[in-house]
Amino acid sequence: MISPDTLPFLTALSENNTRPWFEAHKAEYKPLRQSFVDFMTELAHQIAHFDPELQTRLGDPITAMVFRINRDVRFSNNKDPYKTSFSGSIAAGQSPAQPVYYLGVEPGNVMAGVGIYMPPSPVLGAIREKIDDSPQPLEKVLASQRFQKAYPNGIETDLKLKTAPKGYPKDHPSIHLLRFKSFTALRRFEDEAIGDDGFMAELLEGYEAAYGLVTYLRAATAGVVLER
Repeated sequence: MISPDTLPFLTALSENNTRPWFEAHKAEYKPLRQSFVDFMTELAHQIAHFDPELQTRLGDPITAMVFRINRDVRFSNNKDPYKTSFSGSIAAGQSPAQPVYYLGVEPGNVMAGVGIYMPPSPVLGAIREKIDDSPQPLEKVLASQRFQKAYPNGIETDLKLKTAPKGYPKDHPSIHLLRFKSFTALRRFEDEAIGDDGFMAELLEGYEAAYGLVTYLRAATAGVVLER
């Protein structure tokens, strides 16, 4: 279970986002972060029950990753040194080009997601090629009752072209899918949910409901190699 002290600590951090405050409260931060790491590790093991791709990679440290709390402020107008959330991802594929299971915990913004967020051009191009060639499996996933119950908003629509992507006609039969620039499905929870005994089960139910989206995106991006 994620420590019940996590959200109060993050609230205090948002009100005192300075290095001296954080250093003075580092002894509080470390066990909270560890509880989140342990939760993500167990979450990966549980996801592996329905996603066999994870079964051979559970010992790999990049399979279940918890992101750094330090912010990169070099190119940002916001110079706060720390994020006010704990977040991490579980890799659903063998490369950074492939989809993830995501979890973010922040006061007022507890969120779980599945998919690929704002993929770079080679990845986005591969997904669009897959849609152009074989849209039916994706359409079936998005239309399924189980997926729609877990993700009533479907794929997030705030990142979408207003017209057809380059190389595709405006009247393409799958233009509604080709216009997406990001392929993620999100669920949001009340803050209190992270302290519930059933939070893990609820997350797994949502992730499994989106497993068809994961397998579709994983197949689409299997051959993509990103330059470092």
